[in-house]
Amino acid sequence: MRDSVRKLDKINNVEFEFTGTLQDVMDDPIKWANAQVERAVYENLNKYLDAKALGENFWDEVKNNN
Repeated sequence: MRDSVRKLDKINNVEFEFTGTLQDVMDDPIKWANAQVERAVYENLNKYLDAKALGENFWDEVKNNN
């Protein structure tokens, strides 16, 4: 179980940096925000999928130890 937690802790270390200019935000804040979210999801999709699998494995271990 501890191994799963350590791996999850490593995967959950996500860094994010905003792109664009203040003018981009002022011109169309919704479009700018959507672009930030889409980029963040795209760049971190593999981490999300790995974390999901590790979380499922962790839950299986918890269930089996009870």
